[in-house]
Amino acid sequence: MSTIVVVQKNGFAAIAADQMTHMGSCRVHAEYKSRSSKIVQLGDSLIGVAGSTAHTRVVQSLANNHIDKFDLTSIDSIFETFRSIHKLLVDEYYLLTEEDDDEQPYQSNQLNLLIANSTGIYEVQGYREVTQYEKFWSTGSGLEFALGAMEVLYGDAGLSAQHVAERGVEAGCRFDEASGLPVESYAIPLSPANEG
Repeated sequence: MSTIVVVQKNGFAAIAADQMTHMGSCRVHAEYKSRSSKIVQLGDSLIGVAGSTAHTRVVQSLANNHIDKFDLTSIDSIFETFRSIHKLLVDEYYLLTEEDDDEQPYQSNQLNLLIANSTGIYEVQGYREVTQYEKFWSTGSGLEFALGAMEVLYGDAGLSAQHVAERGVEAGCRFDEASGLPVESYAIPLSPANEG
């Protein structure tokens, strides 16, 4: 699946992701694909997309064709953004909202995203749950390995947010069979109000 992480440290928000994909049981490493990125730029935000590679294309298409519908500057605005684009996902991108769980409370948008921008680091899950993190977080099949590595490294004053993020993804790639190198990473300065 993936290892994608976000880190907020020393005035920067960083995002990093592995670049391997799967076609059934076949592992497709980045060197075999012309577009292996799992990170999409949407305005001033960077979005890491876990799950199906189709999700990355959909998020990129939304960034290209519907950027006016996105406000990713707070928990509330991110929730409202994904609530409002749900109809687009169903009508224009043919999203299937059904899941195996008969007791699901809402239609799922099937997306599992991490966001880094000047206001901080966020996670968006399928039912439009939005969480803002103060230090770091991860998603994808390698998340537990990444979280463990980042927990150990975060307190090292000599490591930047981007370095911690890269090392988190590297740990995911080392121990999770569904994640693979190389690591792609970016860092964005936090706005002064969000450096706290």
